[in-house]
Order: sequence, then C-alpha cells, then structure tokens
Amino acid sequence: MRKIIGKAIGFAVVGVLALGAASCAATDVIGKVAGSSFKAVIDASAGKVSYSKDEGAWILASSAGDQLMVASDFARNNGDAKGGMKGMADMDKPDVEFSFDAAPFIAAGLDPAKLTGGEGFKYELEDGRLMLHFEIGAEAFGEGAKKSIEGTFAEIVRTHRNRIGYHEKLDHYNIKLGDGNMFEWAKDMAKNDKDIVWVLNPAPLVVAGVDPAKVTDWAFAKVEMKDDAGKTVLVDKLLKPFDLK
Repeated sequence: MRKIIGKAIGFAVVGVLALGAASCAATDVIGKVAGSSFKAVIDASAGKVSYSKDEGAWILASSAGDQLMVASDFARNNGDAKGGMKGMADMDKPDVEFSFDAAPFIAAGLDPAKLTGGEGFKYELEDGRLMLHFEIGAEAFGEGAKKSIEGTFAEIVRTHRNRIGYHEKLDHYNIKLGDGNMFEWAKDMAKNDKDIVWVLNPAPLVVAGVDPAKVTDWAFAKVEMKDDAGKTVLVDKLLKPFDLK
C-alpha cells in the first residue's frame, strides 16, 4: 500500500510540474506579443530590411542609416564544445551589431582610443561608423532564421527568452544586448510615435570623452527602468527613436 501511495504522489508531483511548465509556456504573453509586434515593425520597414550573405545576418536600417544587424545563426562563430561563448577577441563576426554615423559622437568629444568594451561586447570605429558588437550565445538556429528576420527573432526568443523585456513606461518591447544597451520597438505602432529605438548606455562613451548632451540627433535622458529586484530606478540613456508611420 505504501508503495502504491508513494508512486501516486510521485506521479502527482510530476503532473503538477508538467502542468506548471505548460502554463508558463502558455502564458508567456511578453514572448508572444513581442514577436507579433516585432513583425509589425518589420512589415512597416519596407525596403529597410536586407540580408547580408557575407555577414550571415539580417540588417534593419533606420531612415537615417542607423543599423541593427542580427546573425541568423549564433553558432557561426563555433563556440566551445559545450556550447559556451568564446571571448570577444576570438569572434570574427558578432551575434548582434549596432552601427551608427560616428560624426555626432566625435563632434561631442569622442576619443576612439579611450573606447573600451566589456564581457560580451566591444566598440569599433571604422570607415566613419561607430559600431557596438555583442556576443549573445553559441546556439544553432533553425532554418526559419535564414528565411526572415522575424524567424531569427523567434529563435532568439526560444534560446534567450530572458533577454526579451517589456518597458511599461514607453509601451515598448526590447532585446537586452548587454551593459544597458538595447533595441526597442513599439507594442502598438498605432498608439506610439516611437516605433523603433536604439538605446545606448552613455557611461562608456562619457569615459571616452563624449558629452552625451551634445550628441546631435540623439536624446540624452533619464529613463525609468526596473532593476533586477523589480524596483523602478532612473538611469541615463542615449536614445534614437524613429516613427515608421
């Protein structure tokens, strides 16, 4: 009798755990709506989305030439045998890249020699472009990632769900790329005049001589964010938003 009861309890626990996992998957509203709203942004960016075979990545460009580049396969840099990430110096192509006109940053005091990176990210200045390279992981993506940028985004949600967030104050979803840098997009473009936003942590740029308030075409502002404990805090950000409508 004790064995039967023990087995019954065991099956019940497994059932509860399975139900809990299924419920979490079914109620991942942020993950699902982030995907559908991202597709809406891509649909509204006609002519601004392309695929680079040389880079093996999708590129979303703004009307001003700013670029978000996302690799269609995070395994292309051959992470270690356990699927971990190599150091930035060992990566020939980033998983995600920001690319901007460097002129406004240089005019605001940027000394390229003082730019430093950190774990999972680095800066690069080349051909008049200021670039931020991010290493996210070493996962192999499904075939859908090579068919569309939305497919690539779906693979990022699948493999790095913790990097997808919701900014309640601005009604934006975002991809957290590292060191406070992120790419955001409107949950509902019909209700938002900031459809896509490049978000930079200005601190490393300040160390490199930049006066963030003098970077033209960018907004330097204190933004409400939630810290790891869920507490609302004000943090300095450099923002470059675009209305796609």
